[in-house]
Amino acid sequence: MAASLHSTEPSPSPRRRPLIAVTTSEIRRNPVELTPEGEPPQHEMALGLLYLQAIEASGGLPMVVPPLAPECIADILAEVDGVCLSGGPDLDPEAYGRRRAAQTGPSEPHLDAFELGLSRAADASGLPILAICRGMQVLNVARGGTLHQHLPDVVGSEITHRQRAPGAQATHWVALDPSCSITHIVKRRRIKVNSFHHQAIDMLGGGLVVTGRSSDGTIESVEAVDRDFVVGVQWHAECLVDRACQAALFDAFVEAANEARSRASLVCAA
Repeated sequence: MAASLHSTEPSPSPRRRPLIAVTTSEIRRNPVELTPEGEPPQHEMALGLLYLQAIEASGGLPMVVPPLAPECIADILAEVDGVCLSGGPDLDPEAYGRRRAAQTGPSEPHLDAFELGLSRAADASGLPILAICRGMQVLNVARGGTLHQHLPDVVGSEITHRQRAPGAQATHWVALDPSCSITHIVKRRRIKVNSFHHQAIDMLGGGLVVTGRSSDGTIESVEAVDRDFVVGVQWHAECLVDRACQAALFDAFVEAANEARSRASLVCAA
């Protein structure tokens, strides 16, 4: 018998891109430029487009997540397949039990609270996490670690960690641990990076290991040993994705998010 022209079998739904939540850590109190037709002055969230473009180029679908009420976190994470913690201002040292140093910049405690909550909940949910610059510091504090509030006081001036060169310019080297996953991702034992921070990890958070250091001893990358794909880098990898080794971080992150999505689908189907 000839096959029917109209199959009764449902066609498989198209495979969607993994949905990635990207935090917006920067609060700006005034718009860059006011126009007669624009909105009135107000607090605004800012996020560099390069984060979103890097995730998109690696096959992910980025979703910008502003600091919302804590009760929204569970609903957000129920819909996404991974979390990217972006860069931004200093964390309030009260978040890790320290008194504010004179060099610590302006902070936004309610924003810190949201991102720390999001990081902890994403961690508990087993979602892949890529933490960049401030994001790595948030990840560390969320796991019980602490920060150096002003890095030059600790490591001196051998390396300029707050570079004046553009973000697309790498300015110093990071030595990577050959036994850790980041080395396998970028396929090299040292990597040249940019640098836009004056704070850095002091005491490591629980379950994290150091995977990269600069020559002055600054912790430049970490990863979790207690679960899959939790990676933090102190540099702004999103500005350097024209280099294959930096783009590979986003490729690996999006692939981990895709695998997390597939596992979740199997659990739902069971």
